[in-house]
Amino acid sequence: MTTTIAKFAHLQIPLEDVVKATNNFHHDNIIGRGGLGHVYKGQLQRSGELIKISALRLDRKHGGGVVEFWTEVSMLSDLKHPNIVSIVGYCDEKDEKIVVTMYEAKNGSLKEHLNSSNLTWTQRLKICVGVARALSYLHYDEGRGYGVIHLNINNTTILLDENWEPKLSGFKVSIKQSLNRMDQVVLSEPIGTIGYMDPEIGKTKGVTCKSDIYAFGVVLFEILCGRRAYIRSDANRLLAPLVMQHYENETLPDMIHPDLKNQMSRYQISVRSLRIYSETAYSCLKEERAHRPHMLNIVSGLEKALEKALKFQPRPENFGNNLEHLKIELDDIKLATHNFSDTYKTGSSNCYTFYTVELDHFDKENPSSIEGISKSKLFKRHGAVVIKRFLPKVEDHEEELFFTELEVLASVKHHNIVTLIGFCVEGFERILVTEKFSNGFLSDYLGNVKKMHNLTWKKRLKICIDGAHALNYLHYEMDDKKMMIHNNIYPFRFGLDENCRAKIKDFEFAVFLPPNQKDETLYKRTYFKPKYHVDPEYEKTGKLKRESDVYSFGVVMFEILCGRVSWDQIYLKQSEKGLVHVARQKFSNGTAEDIIDPILKEETLKRTHSPIRGANKDSLYTFLKVANQCVAESQDQRPTMNVVLNELEQALVFQVSQVCLCLCIIIGCIYYLNA
Repeated sequence: MTTTIAKFAHLQIPLEDVVKATNNFHHDNIIGRGGLGHVYKGQLQRSGELIKISALRLDRKHGGGVVEFWTEVSMLSDLKHPNIVSIVGYCDEKDEKIVVTMYEAKNGSLKEHLNSSNLTWTQRLKICVGVARALSYLHYDEGRGYGVIHLNINNTTILLDENWEPKLSGFKVSIKQSLNRMDQVVLSEPIGTIGYMDPEIGKTKGVTCKSDIYAFGVVLFEILCGRRAYIRSDANRLLAPLVMQHYENETLPDMIHPDLKNQMSRYQISVRSLRIYSETAYSCLKEERAHRPHMLNIVSGLEKALEKALKFQPRPENFGNNLEHLKIELDDIKLATHNFSDTYKTGSSNCYTFYTVELDHFDKENPSSIEGISKSKLFKRHGAVVIKRFLPKVEDHEEELFFTELEVLASVKHHNIVTLIGFCVEGFERILVTEKFSNGFLSDYLGNVKKMHNLTWKKRLKICIDGAHALNYLHYEMDDKKMMIHNNIYPFRFGLDENCRAKIKDFEFAVFLPPNQKDETLYKRTYFKPKYHVDPEYEKTGKLKRESDVYSFGVVMFEILCGRVSWDQIYLKQSEKGLVHVARQKFSNGTAEDIIDPILKEETLKRTHSPIRGANKDSLYTFLKVANQCVAESQDQRPTMNVVLNELEQALVFQVSQVCLCLCIIIGCIYYLNA
C-alpha cells in the first residue's frame, strides 16, 4: 500500500484546502450521497487557479471503504477521457479520506432526468453515445496496456455537465484486467446495484466485461422508458425482465416514455432511430454473456441511431390533422391479417410487405379531408384491401418512404391513381391501406401468353392512356401549382381494377418539385426501379426531371406492345440494355414490326375475318412513334406527358374509327341483304 500511495503523491491535496473549498463540508454544499459517503461541491485553489470541484468524503463512522477509496484514486489517475470524470487529487489526512474531482455534474445525475420531458430524444441518444464511448475506452484502450471493468454502471454514476454531456463516475469497485482476458471470468462476490447486476454472476461466481454490458443495457432502457431499473413498490420491480418480455412480444412501444411516444405519434422523431436503439439495448440484456455484444458494436449501433435522429426531418406540427378519419387501429390490422400471417402475404420488396385482406374501413368515396365531422359518424364499409407494411427491420429509408407516400396519396385525387383507404402509425409500425386491384397488375400479364390474349390492342391502348393521364396530372395538373415526379415507373406500378382501368401506385420514391423552380430539375441519385427503366441521363448525371418519368413510361409502352418485360432473355440476347435498345434499333431500321407481340400480329392477320379485334396499322405506328420518342437518350428530346397523352388518344381514335367503319359496313350489308 505504501508503494501505491507514493505513486499518487503528486495528487495529494492538504485537508485544509479541501475544508476551505467546501466551507468546512457545509450541508448546503452536499450534492450527493453514495455508498462511501457524501459528495460536496466547492471551489479549490489549484496551481493559481480557482476551480470548481466535487469532493467525495469517505464516511468513517461505519468503518471500511479504504480499499474502495484507493481503487477510485488509482483508476481515475490513469483514465483520461472526455466522458469520464477528471481527478483533481485526493486527501488522506487525520482519518479523512477524500477523492476530489472536477465539478462536472451541473445538471446532476442521470437519475434526476429519467422521467423529464426536458430531455429530447436526440439529447438522450447523445448521453448514451457518450457513456458507450467511455465504456469502450475502459474495455479496449490499448494505450494503457490493460482493460477496466467498471462494475458500477447505473443512473447515479452517470453525471451530466452543463451541456448535458455525460461523465462516468463511481470507480470504487472497478477491476483491472489484461486486454486479452476481458471476456474471462474474474472471481468476485456479487457486485453492483439491484436491477443492474449481471444475472450470470450467480452462475459463474465472477464477472467479465460483459457484466458492464448488461448494466449499460439496463441504463439504455431506463432512458427509453423513463423509469428506474428497480422500483421496490412496483409489482414489476425489475425493469430488465419486463422490457425483455415486451421486446420479444413486439409491444415495447407500450413501455416507451410518454413524451417520446407522443412525439412518435406526431411524427416528430425517427422511429428508425428508436428501433436501432431498442435492438442495441435488447442485445445487451441477453442472459448468456456470449450472446451480448462488445462495446465497440454497441457504440456503432448507438451512433447509427443518433445519425438517424439527426437526419430525420420532423413533419409539421399539423401534419395529418385532416387525415384523422383515415387512421386505422393496429389491432384491427393485426386481426385482419392474423398478426401478419404469411397466408395473407401477396408480395414483398426490400422495403415493405403486401397483404390482401378483408377489413372494415371508412368509405373511400368520402373526401380525404373532412373537418368538423366525428369519426363515428362517417360511413364504414367492409371490403378487400391491400395492406402495405413498411418493414420494421429495414436498414434505411423506410420511414421517409412511408411519409412520402402518405403525403402524396393524401394530396392527390385522380381516377388513375390508387386510392388511399387508411393508414396506421402506432409504435414502430408504419402501414398504408389502399384499394385492392381485382385484375392484378400489369406485371402479371407481361410474359404470360394466356393472360396477354385477354389484352386486345384497344385494352392495351387504354391502359397506356390511363397511365399517361395519371403522369400528366402529376406533372402539370395538381392543385396549388404542385408538380411531382413519380420516379419509379415500371409494370408493377400499374394496378388494374375490376374494369381493367389502370391506376398508378407506390409513390414512396416520388419527388415534389417546388412551383418556382424554373428548370424543374433535381439532383438525386436513387435508383429503385429495374435498371432497364432508369432514365440514362438521370443515371449518368443525377439530373432528375419530369422527362425521367417519360422515359420509364416509354419503356412500359414498349413492354405492353411486345407483351414481355424489358429484361426478357429474348432481348438480353440481342443487347445487354434489353428491350429499349432493341426497339430503338428496329424503329430506326424500319423493322419495328419485328418486336410486336405475336398475339397482336395474329389479331392483325385475322383482321379480314374479324376486323373488330385486329390492330389498326395507323394506330400501331402512332403508338410506336411516340414510344420511341419517350426513350430518347437525351431528356430534352423527349415529349411532355401531355404530348404523349394526345398521341395515345389519337392512336385510340385510329383503332376505334376502324371498328366503327367495320361495323357500318357490316350493318350496311345486312340492310342490303334484307332489302
